[in-house]
Amino acid sequence: MAKANQVSIPYLDPSVQHVGVTKLRAMNIEQLRDLDKTLVIQDNDKPLAVLLRYEHFMAMQERLRS
Repeated sequence: MAKANQVSIPYLDPSVQHVGVTKLRAMNIEQLRDLDKTLVIQDNDKPLAVLLRYEHFMAMQERLRS
């Protein structure tokens, strides 16, 4: 029996913000320390990297272990 094609619905997180490389360069240590959003760093509308708080990263690692 063939599997039906499944459509995945992306999780939309309001704390995710897309920013350009220039915006990242302009941020100082205070702004990074107070960051409460996950940033998707992009260049010419192409995602390059994700920046999130260290605590959030560690929580993700713990969840993967369990």
